[in-house]
Amino acid sequence: MKEDGIFEQYDFYRESSIQLLDSIASEKQADVIPNGYSNSLRWNLGHILVAQEGVMYYFGMNQPGDISTKIQESFKPGTSPKDWFASPLTLNEIQELLIEQKERIRDTFSGRLGEPAANAFEFRDKKLKMVGDLFIFTLWHEGLHQGVINGMKRALK
Repeated sequence: MKEDGIFEQYDFYRESSIQLLDSIASEKQADVIPNGYSNSLRWNLGHILVAQEGVMYYFGMNQPGDISTKIQESFKPGTSPKDWFASPLTLNEIQELLIEQKERIRDTFSGRLGEPAANAFEFRDKKLKMVGDLFIFTLWHEGLHQGVINGMKRALK
């Protein structure tokens, strides 16, 4: 697949995440943790944002990216909204950041998917060493969390 096709897939995945965000009834619903789940709808959407930022900028370029440390600390793997004193981002803020990130990722990494990553990313028994491999991983990861969000929404009905 050519790079244009990969970015078209990115547009599709990100638009799907934004549609899921738009389908959340309220800020209150975004914070409910359904039985059988460890996080909320808000956490999953924020985690999509933070995970892509970390994988693409830290592993891809050895740079911190543009998402604040406070936001990263709230949504990184192993965190939970049970530990928050207040919601770190509104749904509108998450949406704005997801849209902004999509444009920034495209601008930063267009023409660079074939380059070696600054840092290898280890996931399970794999080492991802190319920027394009990191990017495709983040697309898979976003789709994974979209599935979780859909399951959570069914559990909340």
